[in-house]
Amino acid sequence: MRLDVPRAIAVTMAGLAAAVGALMLVLWLAGSTDAIEVKLGDPDFRGIHAADLATEIARNGPVPFPDLAGRDRPIWITHAGDDPAFGWAAFSARVPGREARCLVQWDGTASVFTDSCAPEVTWPPDGDGLDQMAWQVVEGELRVDVGGTRPADWEAGP
Repeated sequence: MRLDVPRAIAVTMAGLAAAVGALMLVLWLAGSTDAIEVKLGDPDFRGIHAADLATEIARNGPVPFPDLAGRDRPIWITHAGDDPAFGWAAFSARVPGREARCLVQWDGTASVFTDSCAPEVTWPPDGDGLDQMAWQVVEGELRVDVGGTRPADWEAGP
């Protein structure tokens, strides 16, 4: 078997030209902007049956959620009252103005939230004074806005 060198070189050059052309096409399709928008997770946390969670909170106290939607935003959810459509509070489990390691903890004995780095600092059971998050109940499902912007499919309201 004899190797046709000129033909091998021509095939190699055609392959390289096609690869460079494909790369140029991909770069062109990607656009010329240098802005990168990164969105991790969903803008809201949903899928919680409001009546079940309200019952759980009435029995055992506020419920922590360690990280929602990949945003490194641990939160607390609590509820007051008899109607699971109303009376919710959702707020950040991070202590405002403190290191990320300082978290809000629930003290069930005193019925207050405390600063894990300074236990003498407390907040009431509704988390007043902490970074609050919007919430709504739709058809029995509790939704919490963890993204900071009300999702487009949320019902109109405060």
